Parts: sequence; structure tokens; C-alpha cells
Amino acid sequence: MEHRRPGVIGPLILITIGVLFLLANMGLLPLSFWEIAYRFWPTIFILMGLEILFGRRSALGALLVVVLWVALIGGVLWLAYAQGGGFLATAPATTEQLAQPLGDIQSARVNLDIGFSNTTVNSLGSDSGDLMKGTFAHAQGARVVKSYNVVGNEGRLGLKAEGVNFILGGGSVSRWELGLNPAVPIVLNVNGGIGRAMLDLSALNVTALSVDTGIGSLAVTTPKTGSVTMRLNGGVGSATVTIPPGVAARVRVDAGLGGINVDQARFPKSGEIYQSADYASATNKIDIEVDGGVGSINIR
Repeated sequence: MEHRRPGVIGPLILITIGVLFLLANMGLLPLSFWEIAYRFWPTIFILMGLEILFGRRSALGALLVVVLWVALIGGVLWLAYAQGGGFLATAPATTEQLAQPLGDIQSARVNLDIGFSNTTVNSLGSDSGDLMKGTFAHAQGARVVKSYNVVGNEGRLGLKAEGVNFILGGGSVSRWELGLNPAVPIVLNVNGGIGRAMLDLSALNVTALSVDTGIGSLAVTTPKTGSVTMRLNGGVGSATVTIPPGVAARVRVDAGLGGINVDQARFPKSGEIYQSADYASATNKIDIEVDGGVGSINIR
């Protein structure tokens, strides 16, 4: 009776997942673990094919599978670093400029549904006549849908990614680069999707912020002035929240399966709350509520 060799697929997958998680948590990958998994899950089929061809025949065949798998993963990571995280992604085919005039509004509500996009948000100039102005680059067939209406004195702006911007075996990461008006109080809602988002809100008058990290990675710098409330839903991606010096904070955490790290040198823990010593009397402060997901969250 022929002896059937144990498979190497399961152990290799577990080892690879563990190594990628470790590198991602140490900040040594250009993408989060979940972004890499989303783009490269078909490599599992390659591993299965290699084992069918070589791994079940002999110990030498199993060793060959391991060597080929290490080479494949090494090639994936090399492409990630060489191309700055844009591997297996074609250059965006279309670039468009979008703007929304400020008009006579006294406040605004802005909803960003960024989908599979790398996004940066910052401040327009203080003399800008626009509520929002930005550049949007995306693949053929994808688009950014803008909606806007005014209710009372409040402008309500929505930007949403639509269309196919990722195809199995290749795709295109959209790029959003937009600025918001610093003079108008803004309620900002961000659906993080799969890409990377960098939100520099330090110069903006954001009064309330709600963020879903999605699968991608998120970096937020909170406003330097005013009293802000923030809701952060962890998702399966990674998030870093930077609170500028001189801004007090109160952080309440509902931990999920991921890791949550709060800088206790600035925000000592008391019971279930992390809080600045001067939070109650501070003029500039932020109240953060964290619903942790599977990914990692750092607040500093």
C-alpha cells in the first residue's frame, strides 16, 4: 500500500500569515496585511498546484515546493517595496478635477466613500472660495460621483467611488487628493474601504469625525483647535491617530480582536478611560470612542 505524504499547504499558509502579520504590526510592510491578502489570495492556488505537481511525490518534491513558495513570497514583497505598494496595479487612466463652491453656507457635512483608493485629505487655503477642491485619478470604467445639496445653512457634500477598479489578476488603485475649507465647521464621515487614507485635519474646523477603517490603512491627524468628537470603527485594517501637542483627549475603547495601543504618557488610563489630566478645563480637546475590530489601532 502506497504511503501518502502529509501535505505542506496548510503549514505554509499558516507560517506565511503569521510572518506577514508580524511584519505588518512592526510597520515593516508598505501595505497592511489585509491589503496584501486582498490582492494576492490567488497565490494559494499556485501553492496547491505546486504541491500536486511536486510535493506529494517525495520529500525532495516537498522541499522544492517550500523553496518555490519562499521565492514567490519574496518576489511579492520585493515588488511591494520596489513600487511603493503599487504592485499588480496599473496606472490610473483618467484624472479629473472636482470642486464644490462654498456659497453662503455656514457649516457643512462631508461624506467620503473612498472605496479602493489611496486618499489624502488636508486643508485648502484660508481664502479659498471652495468647500472642497481635489484631483481624482482612477481606472477606465471607474468614476467619482459627487452629490451636493443645501439644507438650511448647511451644505451636504458626498463623494463616492463607483465602477470597477479592481480586477482579479490586476487592477488599478485610484488616487484621491482633496482639500477642505478651514473656515467652515465640518462634520466629516469617512468610509475607509480597501486603500490607504491619510487625513491631515490639523488646520481644519472639524467638529465631529466618524471613520470606518475598512480593510486598508488609516492615518489621522486630528484638529489643533476646537472641541471635537470622534468615532473610530476599527474594521480589519490598521489605524494611527495622532493628536497634536496641546490638545487634550479622552479615549474610550471597546476592544475587538485586534490590538489597541494608547500613549499613556499623554493620556493616563483611569478605569476604562484614557484621559488627559486637563481634559475638563481644556479649550482644545477631542473625545474619541473606539470600536476595535481585527486590525491594530494606535493613538498617540
